[in-house]
Amino acid sequence: MHVASGAAVPRLIPSEHLAHHEDYSRARFIDALVGGKDHYELDRELAGKVRRALPDGADAAGRLFVEDRRFQLRVCEMMLRRTPVTTFVVCGADQWSVDGDPLHDRIHRTRPDAAVIYAEPEPVILAHALGVYDTAINARSSMVRVVEADIYDPGFLRELYETPHVPLYSGEPIAVLHCATLPFAPAREEGTTADITTGLIDTLPDGSFLALTHLCAPEEPHRAKAAQRAGEELAAQGLGTRPFLPRKDIEALFGDLELFVPNALTQSREPVPCSEWYPPGPFRERYAIDQFNLAGLARKGKPTPIA
Repeated sequence: MHVASGAAVPRLIPSEHLAHHEDYSRARFIDALVGGKDHYELDRELAGKVRRALPDGADAAGRLFVEDRRFQLRVCEMMLRRTPVTTFVVCGADQWSVDGDPLHDRIHRTRPDAAVIYAEPEPVILAHALGVYDTAINARSSMVRVVEADIYDPGFLRELYETPHVPLYSGEPIAVLHCATLPFAPAREEGTTADITTGLIDTLPDGSFLALTHLCAPEEPHRAKAAQRAGEELAAQGLGTRPFLPRKDIEALFGDLELFVPNALTQSREPVPCSEWYPPGPFRERYAIDQFNLAGLARKGKPTPIA
């Protein structure tokens, strides 16, 4: 799908009465922001408010998640080619498409025997992904499983290991992608976003990898205010309590794990804008909006020399 903000004709066009009885959805909001087709009018309205709050003009905000998806593609490609990991747990069922194919298709082009497990909390997205992505239980060749899971529960990965017919094996290193999801963690009586990743890291077998992205509130006062305005729009509709975090809080999501160096131009191990994590070629034109979504990859256990 070519991303063109405001150009796509939505597939889901309910009446206004129906639309305002629908809950807001992480996946539908992102789809609207990147110019997709699978969303409602209320999602387009919310995307418009977020666009107006952020810099670089209305067409730029979609880059937050276009570059997020491209980071996911690059990080999976790197792990497939340079590590022994062949099992990927993807938080969120990949309902919004950038550059064409769903994530598991891109993974299987490089490694047909890889196992991809989508963990999805939203019932509508789950139902669609089950019908389109989930494969029959047989050999591990091109296996895709879609499971219902509360990806914002610190213990969700432990529960996933106990779920029947899910190809997760005790002690075997895996890769977990929690990308374009954590900013939308719902309000809970106890716990923070860092508690979610702490529980996840505690469950990961040694040798496993964790890829994260999170919306960022930059340090510059005018950009921090822009992030605050955009975050308030999302939080008002139940899409997260703190959708934009300061850089230090995003770094804290990785706990004690050591991040990989993000590109060949630095030795600093820290989250960077998604477009700057090992870009496929020379750095392209930078946009202010890129500073509002940071990405990183870390490994549990002994560091490896791949970065």
